[in-house]
Amino acid sequence: MVKEAASGTTSLVSRQIVVEGEISGEENLHVDGRVKGSIRLAGDLFVGANGVVEAEVEARNIVIQGVLTGKVLARVQLEVQTAGCFNGESTAGSYEIRDGAVFEGISKMLNRSRRPGKLQPIVSPPETQK
Repeated sequence: MVKEAASGTTSLVSRQIVVEGEISGEENLHVDGRVKGSIRLAGDLFVGANGVVEAEVEARNIVIQGVLTGKVLARVQLEVQTAGCFNGESTAGSYEIRDGAVFEGISKMLNRSRRPGKLQPIVSPPETQK
């Protein structure tokens, strides 16, 4: 995964914690508990092996070892590790889906080259009529 310096801190939702609602912030977030709602981060989201996230998510990098269900935007990379499970709709700058991982849903890639400095989903050109 491509990493950039965030604020250098990581918040933790531990195994026994359940969060329902909206989470937002400038730092990274590690989830080993349960989160339902929305997550908006300037930093990275790491869903640990015991983590279960049902949310609309936007983060720089998203790494999944547990379960993430929902609509996600990974501005740099979405990584589903060996025991990880993703189900939903995703848009990312790049993908890494490890052997044994589960990825079910729709994926789109961001294209940095169409407009310098602005990310856009890659869209197939329309078919020409014959």
